[in-house]
Amino acid sequence: MHKIDIYGFADQELCAGCEGNCGDGECQPGIKQPTAKLVDEFKSLLAEQQFPGEVTFYEATEENIARHEDVKKILSMADLAPAIVLDNKLLFLGGFSPQGLLEEILKRVG
Repeated sequence: MHKIDIYGFADQELCAGCEGNCGDGECQPGIKQPTAKLVDEFKSLLAEQQFPGEVTFYEATEENIARHEDVKKILSMADLAPAIVLDNKLLFLGGFSPQGLLEEILKRVG
C-alpha cells in the first residue's frame, strides 16, 4: 500500500491549469483553486483508478512539516508549498494539476 502525503496551505490558491509554471504561455490564467480543492480532486481521481494507497493532507505548520526531514528543510527556507511525498520520498514542490499528479504517481509506482 502506498502513502502520499501533501503538505500545504488548504486555502492557498494554486494554478490548476498547469504544473505551476504560470506565465510560460501554456497556463490558463484565472483557474486558480484552493489547495484543499485540488487535493480532494486528486483523491477522487486516485479512487477512480483503484489506487492501492492513501492520501493525507497536512496543513504546513511547523509541527506537521517536522514529520518529514526534507519537507521541513525546504519549506522552512522558501515558500514552495505544497510539498508532495510518495512513500516517504519527496517528489514535487509547488503547484500541481490533479490529473498531472495522478499520471506521475502512476508512472512511479508502476
